[in-house]
Amino acid sequence: NGNNDDEDDKTTKMGESSSDGEGAIEADGEYVASTEIFHIPAKKIKVGGLRLYLALYFMGEQNTPTRNTWRADQTASGGIDLYYTDRTGALIITFTEESMTVGRLGSAPSMDYLMQESAIVSGMLDQLDEISDDTNIGEADRLMCLLEPGDAIETVRENLAFG
Repeated sequence: NGNNDDEDDKTTKMGESSSDGEGAIEADGEYVASTEIFHIPAKKIKVGGLRLYLALYFMGEQNTPTRNTWRADQTASGGIDLYYTDRTGALIITFTEESMTVGRLGSAPSMDYLMQESAIVSGMLDQLDEISDDTNIGEADRLMCLLEPGDAIETVRENLAFG
């Protein structure tokens, strides 16, 4: 069955969104075994700009605390999947023009993953807070504008209890 193996190799190399090859099974566009960590409703989101901004942030964090701790991939639907080095968990970030959702892929993430997830999510919330509340940038030009009273990120932070 050499022909089938060759086709499988080509399919794997040219796969769309599942870069770790295991556990990231999609059913109707949804990830199986994913759990929503938080959801931020917004007045408006510039999806492409916010995705690029966060992708650049994650590139800067990919070697924290050690080399190749995280790997970010853009999904076919325009989100970001952030895979952890031990493959026990991943962050799944999705965007619409009215919200951003962060979920966890993995039914049994390691303790190491959970510690690093809390650090990277806390840093991401800092970035989102900074760009959504920057008075030097007009509201029309911001990548993310929160719904009134503008405390959605702080509410998420309190619910996650990072401290």
